[in-house]
Amino acid sequence: MRSMTGYGAGAAEARGARVTVEIRGLNQRFLDVKVAVPREYAAWETEIRDRVRKTAQRGRVEVTVLRAPIAAERRYRVAMQPGLARAYVGAVRELVQTLRLTGGPSLGDVLRLPGLFEVTEETPDLRRERTALQRALGTALRAFDGERRREGAHLERDMRRRATQMRALTARIRRRLPEALASLRRQVEERLVRLVGGKELDANRIAHEVAMLAERGDVTEEIVRLESHLAALASALGEQGPVGKRIDFLVQEVHRELNTTGAKAGDLTITDLVLAAKSELEKLREQVQNVE
Repeated sequence: MRSMTGYGAGAAEARGARVTVEIRGLNQRFLDVKVAVPREYAAWETEIRDRVRKTAQRGRVEVTVLRAPIAAERRYRVAMQPGLARAYVGAVRELVQTLRLTGGPSLGDVLRLPGLFEVTEETPDLRRERTALQRALGTALRAFDGERRREGAHLERDMRRRATQMRALTARIRRRLPEALASLRRQVEERLVRLVGGKELDANRIAHEVAMLAERGDVTEEIVRLESHLAALASALGEQGPVGKRIDFLVQEVHRELNTTGAKAGDLTITDLVLAAKSELEKLREQVQNVE
């Protein structure tokens, strides 16, 4: 079992740049992978998304890729503008003649003139950076998955404990059913005594009334279905792979049977047991929202 929430990071270096990948997982009903990459890595966005999909099957996964150039490894190209330099020098010489000055422009004077050199950074070797990106992504995915497994194991232990408690409460409800029916019979007899004012009771009428009320209050079928759903829940908690949707469905079914049992039974003890089971179920429902 894995949680949908988790964090993982990885980094690797290539000549010219350090690549860092961060992955964050959040709760969401379906899988939604968001990838943010530098402009240089735009062509690899689909590849990144596909690798993430092999690790996560549910939740919102945010992947952030950062590229930090390494100053010592950066390469530059300097291009001179000779035509502009000649134009500058020609203009200076013309000014010297016009003003009848002596001397002319020195090399130092020329170098201080604007626009004579164009500096550009050499295009980085993205093939090497792609390899670094793949390494960093692999490290981040392993850390991300490890964190989700750790949290998933904690959730599984908690949900197993609550499922076990609900099975114990359901067993107590089943054991209570005969006594609840006997109590129901006594209530019917007492009601009939009040109705007839102390006259002799018709045994057939008592049996008929009890049978009708017992049928309305019989929750045997609900208990059978409840036990079946709880057994399926225990099985799902031990399965590998994404189980969150199945557990969520089983939680809904258990909730439905508990509601019906509490409404039909008409017994205070059973009602209390149902409320205790629903309390455990609600806590389990909160936990399953984090399960992949």
